[in-house]
Amino acid sequence: MPPRLTPLRLNLLRLAAQLTRAGGPPSAAELARAAGLTEATMSFHLRALTELGMVERRGARGRLHLSDQARAAIQDGIPIYGQVAAGAPILAEQAPDHVTPSLDQLLGVREGDFLLQVRGDSMTGIGVMDGDYVLVRPAPQVLDGEVAVVLIPGENAATLKRVYVFGDEVVLVSENPDHPRRTYPAADVRVQGRMVARLGLAGPRPLTRRA
Repeated sequence: MPPRLTPLRLNLLRLAAQLTRAGGPPSAAELARAAGLTEATMSFHLRALTELGMVERRGARGRLHLSDQARAAIQDGIPIYGQVAAGAPILAEQAPDHVTPSLDQLLGVREGDFLLQVRGDSMTGIGVMDGDYVLVRPAPQVLDGEVAVVLIPGENAATLKRVYVFGDEVVLVSENPDHPRRTYPAADVRVQGRMVARLGLAGPRPLTRRA
């Protein structure tokens, strides 16, 4: 008889998801302790969950990673309801296709990445509004035209701008015509990292006009 996704096994998946959020994917022994089960009993259920494609063991210690199928089963994550049109209308789906395990995975967060909250309106042209958060990937330099967090001389704060290097000068360009570009000696500008994502609540945003 093929294994089934019993209520106990669903609870084990939920518990594994909680442990993962708290401190990373658990081992079988850690999950057994948290569930109050013997390791032999846990091994039996994990074998069934593996056959069902719900759990995968990775690494030397056999850490338990939940599959997308498992996360959908326990509704762990944000539901993804198909697609939405930015052009011609399409039908909105009524049931989620799947769920994203976490915003970290959705945004492609890497070790060392960090968030900064934006203050000001100098980057509204690319949708970065006052109060939004930007995900920053540490880097000592960026490519010309990338949006980066930089420290500039004479100011005790970081700023978010497009960065261009011209010889021994750095030009910082805003995405708002009310803010002029600023030029500094390259030796005085310190790049902290590049922006890789923006997080902001829905609300009124300026209309970007194209020439």
